[in-house]
Amino acid sequence: MQKLALLIDFGSTYTKLTLVNPIEAIIVATLKLPTSSQEGLYLCYKKGKEKLLNKIGEKNQLPVEEYFCSSAWGGFKMVAIGLTESLTTEAAKRAALGAGSRILKTYCYRLTLDQITEIYQLKPDVILLTGGCNGGNLEIICYNACLLAQLPSDIAIIVAGNEAATAQLSATFKNRANVFYTENVMPQINMLNPDPVRKIVQKVFLKKIIHSKGLNQVAPYSNKPVIPTPTAVLTAAKLLKEGTKTCSGLGDLIIVDIGGATTDVHSVGSGLFQSDDVFFEGLAEPYLKRTVEGDLGMRSSAESLLEQLLSSSEIKEDLLPENISALKSACHYRCTHPTFVPKTKIEIDFDQFLAEASMTFALKRHAGVKRAVQTPTRTLYYQKGKNLQHFNTIIATGGVVVHSQHPEEIVKNELLPVDDALLPINPKRYVDQDYLLSAMGLLSQKYPEAALTILKKSLRRL
Repeated sequence: MQKLALLIDFGSTYTKLTLVNPIEAIIVATLKLPTSSQEGLYLCYKKGKEKLLNKIGEKNQLPVEEYFCSSAWGGFKMVAIGLTESLTTEAAKRAALGAGSRILKTYCYRLTLDQITEIYQLKPDVILLTGGCNGGNLEIICYNACLLAQLPSDIAIIVAGNEAATAQLSATFKNRANVFYTENVMPQINMLNPDPVRKIVQKVFLKKIIHSKGLNQVAPYSNKPVIPTPTAVLTAAKLLKEGTKTCSGLGDLIIVDIGGATTDVHSVGSGLFQSDDVFFEGLAEPYLKRTVEGDLGMRSSAESLLEQLLSSSEIKEDLLPENISALKSACHYRCTHPTFVPKTKIEIDFDQFLAEASMTFALKRHAGVKRAVQTPTRTLYYQKGKNLQHFNTIIATGGVVVHSQHPEEIVKNELLPVDDALLPINPKRYVDQDYLLSAMGLLSQKYPEAALTILKKSLRRL
């Protein structure tokens, strides 16, 4: 039986609608319209759906299934707290990012009253409280819980630390209704356990964000629970990497999304060396990894991106624009005019350069490093972070990439020397030219074959 699937991504600025025939695995129609918080998401949904269905004529009579994701109003905002910056706090951050959250700030060791005030002012949707391996330190997580209990009860708290502290933490939070307990995000030293946190984050997203952000008006129309947009993108990335029973995937891959405020990097694959002389050190890397670089962006983060560029001793200076003063002015203007669209050649060239820089720094931060240690008999190597050298595919997305006349230059990643960073070696490069990643992540919840087929057909090889 023929049917249609309506896939909607409610964004902070724009809402994107994609209409698909999942049986034939084809895109029927697409539409983008402004997301208006004044009018409410329901009117945005109603207006967009009506316009989209009017575009398809007689196919309008087919039954329609609907699937939604959202990053409206800044996404799902989280503060992460751990015992040490390099271990439990980093573990909490990785788990939260992999669950589609936007990390506002991280804290470690004992919280102070000033930090509690700062957390209150940040107005997070949820706090992820971790600290201590199982059988390890109990004091710090219990101490921090006492301070966090003073915060308004509308801030949800997820506890994912030393499981031996659960009884004491339950007593501390006994008067709070929205406290959620799950497995330790780092049960043993350097062991990451992100999946239980991701499941709880999804639960909190549905319970809290759906109602507080106005999504409750449109959620009943969705055939599946509404999910964060980054979760939909990561779902699409996993599908593209692994494939399905009848359709092969692309293998280990990376997706880089260059936006106005952040550059997000998603990677799917183990990222480990298969060699007897390479040893892993530090916190384990997740199979599904997402990093968000809040200082790398095309508009509101343009000045911080430029600061990173000019302060880097590694940057290849011959690739910098000749007129740095004009570039500084351009970045300032972009920060104060986030909806700016370049029209002249120099404006377009500056955007191209900033996109190349965002891609370069974001990929390098996402990748791991390798160091050599000479022994009396041989050289040993130690890997820290994710090895991307054998990831054979990079997919770039974001408005600046899609509209670029030379997207291949953005994806080349040549502004910095490779040095010891474990970056991809001669990967295949693609552009998500139709912004389909989040939509196909939604579609794959029920129709993975169709989603994969559409994605593989729509990605443009550079």
